[in-house]
Amino acid sequence: MNPNLQVYFLPSTLQPENLVDRVVIVVDILRATTTIAAALNAGASCIVPCPSIELARQTHDQLGDCSVMGGERHGKRIDGFHCGNSPLEYTPDVIKDKTLILTTTNGTVAMEKCRQAKRILMGSFVNLAAVINEVWAEEMITVLCSGTDGFVTSEDVLFAGALVERIDKNVPEVSIDDGAQTALNHWLLVQKRISREDFELADFMRTARGGKNLVRIGLDSDIQFCAQIDTIQNVPVLDVGEWTIRAD
Repeated sequence: MNPNLQVYFLPSTLQPENLVDRVVIVVDILRATTTIAAALNAGASCIVPCPSIELARQTHDQLGDCSVMGGERHGKRIDGFHCGNSPLEYTPDVIKDKTLILTTTNGTVAMEKCRQAKRILMGSFVNLAAVINEVWAEEMITVLCSGTDGFVTSEDVLFAGALVERIDKNVPEVSIDDGAQTALNHWLLVQKRISREDFELADFMRTARGGKNLVRIGLDSDIQFCAQIDTIQNVPVLDVGEWTIRAD
């Protein structure tokens, strides 16, 4: 069987049963999956993704001082939480050897769609190469973009395109669906602009829905961090049984 690679631009377009026997890469570049990679890189013992604020609070009550509540709604830290959803917040002093309980507007909700998948990874530009190395041998790969508030978001699609390009160049006879082809075209167009102009990946992200919101609320430094490529070597893996994310 030729390797098969598909891309979904929004969780709402995906039927969960279609993920059976597939490896899924969940993507929320700005910022959940980038923050997850950063927190694990800083020494977090594991991450518990929660779809709701209430569940996050309950989980923290159960785990106590060995856990940190992190999360946002519409980009801003949730009242009463220790941290927000900025990858820059999760330094070793804050998170080393602790459990991060994370709830976000988009990324942790997208993860809930993937419970029937064979395996669930977290993808971001900061760990792009590591994620690709993890899925080389897989025959059925799905990239699930989280979007922003129910809308397609450019930076997630851009990551999907970068992943498709690298796999397509190195895996013989890979089959890609229309979503993957569209993402690839998007990535190639942006790369062409970057090569022609005084223009960087972070500049592009600032024009996207999520990026505009981060600029508006004073978190441009997060965009700079999330636009770095291949700076982190871990691959966050979500264990469906435990519903915890650990570095592979």
